[in-house]
Amino acid sequence: MFFNMRSATLQTISAFNYIDWENNTPLKAAQAFADPSGQYFKDFAFIFNSDYLKERRAGNKRTINEAELSAHLKGSTNKAKAALAWLLEKGFTPTQIADSFAIASGGASFYRNQVKAYEKQGMSTKEAEAQAWMDFRQKTEYGQQSSRPDLISQQQAGGLGRLILAFKNTPMQYNRLMIKAIADLKNKRGSTKENLSK
Repeated sequence: MFFNMRSATLQTISAFNYIDWENNTPLKAAQAFADPSGQYFKDFAFIFNSDYLKERRAGNKRTINEAELSAHLKGSTNKAKAALAWLLEKGFTPTQIADSFAIASGGASFYRNQVKAYEKQGMSTKEAEAQAWMDFRQKTEYGQQSSRPDLISQQQAGGLGRLILAFKNTPMQYNRLMIKAIADLKNKRGSTKENLSK
């Protein structure tokens, strides 16, 4: 578990969670990345250095195990537990960085394309950026690993599930999103394109 490079490498794949069939299609995402003004890299830096991602990196809040182990061992007077807490914190560092990289790299085009879409609807740049940030955070919470209790299943929250399903947090979270999208399509709720893209 210590210095988990496999987890860090796999984490970067989740940058594609921000592609959709609404405002951040594969073509629009590529155009945002290739923008000659360098706006993509400004947005990447803005997201990577945001308080939101700093909090995510600092708190080990991506998965249930990280969050609980860190919370349990922090401030322990037991030297062995304190050493374990330090190892866990340092061991998850590559995953934390990869998580932030995936969110910032995938989220930069999503954020900018949302801003453009809202500006076309008549919002000011400031209003569009505020709404795009809210959309970005919501998409991140639902599409990336999360330890939020409302985004994990009962199986994951249970004792056996924590052991067996520890590395299935994101796939299970995304599976629930896909099931909801299918139900929304069937009942003609929401955007058909967005539901199909899930």
